[in-house]
Amino acid sequence: MSIRALLLRSVSPSLWGLVLVTLLSATASRANERVEAAQRALDFVSADAVTWTKDQGCTSCHRHGATLFGLTQASANGFDLDTATTNGRTNRENMERLARDLLVGQDASGSWSLEGVHYRNAYTSYAAFGLAGYDAKVGNRHAEALARAADWAVSTQELSGRWVEDYPLRPVGASNMGVTARLMTALAQARVHADPARAAQYQDALRRAAAYLREHLNDLAEGPFDDAQRYTYQVAWTAVGLKAAGPGEQGENTAALESVAARLLATRTLDDAPGWGSLDGEAPDETSTSFALYALCLAGRTPEQEPRVARALEWLTSRQAEDGGWGVGTSRHPDIPTTFATLALTCFPDKGDGVSVTVDDAASKPVAQALPHPQRVTYTLVVLHEGPRADTFTLEASGGLPGWTATLDRTTVTLAPGERTSLTLSVGTPVELAPSLTSEVRVTATSMSRPGVSGATQVTAYTNPPPPTEGLETTTTVLAGAQLTVGRDNPLSARVTSADGWRARGPGQGQVTFQVAGVTVGTDHDADGDGVYSVVWRPRGSWEVLGASEVRAVYSGVTLQPREANRLGSSGTRAVEILPSPDPLPSVTLCGLPDFMGETSVGVCGFVTALAPGATIESAAFILHGEQYPVVPEDSGGFVWTELPLRDGLNVIQLVATDTFGGRSSQQATVRVDAVAPGITVLYPAEGSMVGSLLTEVRVWVDDVSPVRVETNWVHVTEVPAGGGLVAHEVALNPGANEVLIRATDAAGHVTEHVLTFWVDAEAPWLVAGLPDGWLVGPQPGNTLDYELAVYSESATRVEVTPGGGTYEVPRGGRVFVARLPLVPGDNVFTMVATSETGLSTTLTRTVRYDNTPPRAQLLSPGPDEAVSGVVVLEARVTDDVSGVRSVAFTRDGSGIRAGTDWGDGVWTAELDTRELLDGPHTVEVWMEDAAGNFVIQTFPFVTLNRP
Repeated sequence: MSIRALLLRSVSPSLWGLVLVTLLSATASRANERVEAAQRALDFVSADAVTWTKDQGCTSCHRHGATLFGLTQASANGFDLDTATTNGRTNRENMERLARDLLVGQDASGSWSLEGVHYRNAYTSYAAFGLAGYDAKVGNRHAEALARAADWAVSTQELSGRWVEDYPLRPVGASNMGVTARLMTALAQARVHADPARAAQYQDALRRAAAYLREHLNDLAEGPFDDAQRYTYQVAWTAVGLKAAGPGEQGENTAALESVAARLLATRTLDDAPGWGSLDGEAPDETSTSFALYALCLAGRTPEQEPRVARALEWLTSRQAEDGGWGVGTSRHPDIPTTFATLALTCFPDKGDGVSVTVDDAASKPVAQALPHPQRVTYTLVVLHEGPRADTFTLEASGGLPGWTATLDRTTVTLAPGERTSLTLSVGTPVELAPSLTSEVRVTATSMSRPGVSGATQVTAYTNPPPPTEGLETTTTVLAGAQLTVGRDNPLSARVTSADGWRARGPGQGQVTFQVAGVTVGTDHDADGDGVYSVVWRPRGSWEVLGASEVRAVYSGVTLQPREANRLGSSGTRAVEILPSPDPLPSVTLCGLPDFMGETSVGVCGFVTALAPGATIESAAFILHGEQYPVVPEDSGGFVWTELPLRDGLNVIQLVATDTFGGRSSQQATVRVDAVAPGITVLYPAEGSMVGSLLTEVRVWVDDVSPVRVETNWVHVTEVPAGGGLVAHEVALNPGANEVLIRATDAAGHVTEHVLTFWVDAEAPWLVAGLPDGWLVGPQPGNTLDYELAVYSESATRVEVTPGGGTYEVPRGGRVFVARLPLVPGDNVFTMVATSETGLSTTLTRTVRYDNTPPRAQLLSPGPDEAVSGVVVLEARVTDDVSGVRSVAFTRDGSGIRAGTDWGDGVWTAELDTRELLDGPHTVEVWMEDAAGNFVIQTFPFVTLNRP
């Protein structure tokens, strides 16, 4: 049964509006509370970490690395970094300060430590973790520092695949899983920019580290430096490492990550309280809960899909202090729970945004060198829509070496909330490929309705043989200018040298691949042999990364003879500023379209015009549901037109135009095809029901994907927005049966009518009893009395007679019926209550006197042994307890009846001439009747003696 059906069944009409509003707003309210809590946490930890550096003069502990990672994650997930914090700087300024402080603290080996000696593994793991987040989510200007940390990590990794924790205090230390996972995160990100030799080393290190984590999934050792996953924070760090390692060759890391998530969800707390404790069955604490939530977020669990995650998020936000931190009264270090609470909360973005692109198979694939024909390699990608409303995303493949192609099987996708879809990327190569080439392609999904919302992933194709992993170190120096301009030719160049004076010069000495803002833009073999590797990069007008950025040159390395003379790969960077194109983008204007319609096709038109001097429109197309409908603009005015097929539901129509300079503009409109008439659900009053007021509020719920005009009896009108809503109209009614017409017309012209029939009864029932008040009745069969009751009412009534008189159901309009009363001797007081469907009632009270016992007599004269003679007076005392004596008569020996005389005090008399009788024994009979009709004869003996 649906929630709405349950509510309709269980919620009273008067509460329906409140319940409805509560239901519709509850999810959004919780999400808003979570976002606000995360924002306050960011404000706390960013200022806290910067202040700590200033006061203590040290960097690189969790206070810096994890905070930096959280800030970069928040930036990518749509949180505000431009609000001022308690130290007077914005979160963004604090983030940049933390990154710079980490660079200052890095030593020549690429690692960090306390006072140059202590906690090198722990400090380096946190610092590299923070830089990895910065490089992935903000910019790669600190990629060299990250690379040095990654090189140090490779050099110190144990054969088992782990790194050993050297900080003794949990939960920020005391875990080989934690230090290993953080360094894995750094290696995974450093691999993105590395030369092939280093990338292979990083990948091998990640593979061995992931195997180590999987090997100890069920290790529950107690020691702080054991290879254990006993405590919640250790399990959570394992999830971080497995996520960084990628799916694995056979999906083994993905399977392990799922098992970790399942274990966390199965871990219980004391009394099943929300959140997580350090161990199974313990009371929840803020730090453990934060770790578990962060791990579950990485595993893809969401509060919308997993109730336990939602409850834990609510519990965590409810415990936040006014200053934005956690741990008040429970920890001397509120930075610890707050740092990891920030990681958890910012990992769940505001669901107003969100789209992700992931690689469903291997992200790096080989192609053969030196073949005389082109080659093609394909990748399967998955686009997941994480927002709350349906949206259309444009898909674009960018980067790749010159001469290589990258095409997607679709250029747009329309997805419902939580929906995912697969697409195929096809990368094509030229002929006669050189060895050790690396071509990287970025695939980006961008929302067409929400500016700034996008997601991306990167794939790699490379030529064999792989570059050497043993040989002499090289140095790559970037010679690019300080500024690059979109839409203009920008020369990029680099030199490659070794410490022994060797210089890469001419073909056959390796390749240099150039990247701008992480996107591969070209490669060179130094065909002219001048020792300068160079390309000309002309970004098209659609290039989006502007401002401070970085040019990276990656040298592949070269295999020489003898083997020890091999030159290893290297990379160099240079900070640059990317200036926007000075050329204006083309003008694109869509003709007006209806928001809603019932037809399944529509004619669309627009205007596209190139504005850049010397440019013309290179291409123009309408895009709908991933399909392109190319159009050719007219020479005069740039008018375009076509007919588009529509689907039921949301249709996002986009007109896109690209000029010959690469400038691209678009405009979109949304048309929703509504093929279904509105649905009307009556909430109050129910069909055929009875109401108690002549002025009654008629409430209905209207369902429709488009806006709806709702009319009640043609007089009352309400406009309901798309998606439906509650309509309440107060209607004047007549007593008795009423028919109310409810008419709903949606924006597509569909009409639904509903005639609601119900009754009105605004008066109390009229109740009449065929029973006089105080009625005296004599003996009744079974001591019960049948009588008539009449009820007249517009509504059905229930008549209750107490005590013991029973309950009677009377239909609408009323009727006369026979009721039955139980009687006891004496006065019986009965209450008769008639209650209508509308709750109005009428009460009658009736008293019935019941006498089922005859009078009693006591013969006062003559006495039973007394001999009488002559004329005597028969005297008897006659009594009756209920109704009283009505009449008394006397007979002697059963004959000669004589009426008794009432003397007023219960004594009745009559005369008897005993001379008429023979002497001897005789009887006197007293005949008695009471007011209720009870009759009895009592006999008494006496003796006559008239003769001596």
